[in-house]
Amino acid sequence: MADISGSRTEANLRYAFANETISSRPYLACAARAEAEGNARAAALFREIADRRRDHALSHMDTLEPDVHSGSRSAYRLRAAIMDELHGCAVMYPGMAGTARAEGLEEIASWFELLAKASRAHVGRFRRALETSM
Repeated sequence: MADISGSRTEANLRYAFANETISSRPYLACAARAEAEGNARAAALFREIADRRRDHALSHMDTLEPDVHSGSRSAYRLRAAIMDELHGCAVMYPGMAGTARAEGLEEIASWFELLAKASRAHVGRFRRALETSM
């Protein structure tokens, strides 16, 4: 495949990946709510579309990943996950907690801090997985 690094097409693929990923999650939540309401038909539809969105995201990811041997792709993905979780625990959630606290929303600030701790734990788990996969 041609090198797409730095191209508008690469940016479009990253945007499409994010969009498909983000869009699938509310559909899963709607499926759970529909199921709880006894609407199995709507639940099945939401799940089906969420699965398709996930598959689209995976296709975008395959195109975006570097051309490495299949054994190295897991290590690449683990490193990317570590970077994502580090951002969550060091930047994103602490910033959100600070904003919530400044707005007098202590309960939400505490929730964001709890999520930062969870992200920190995820970093450790991903790092251990990376160490044992090499």
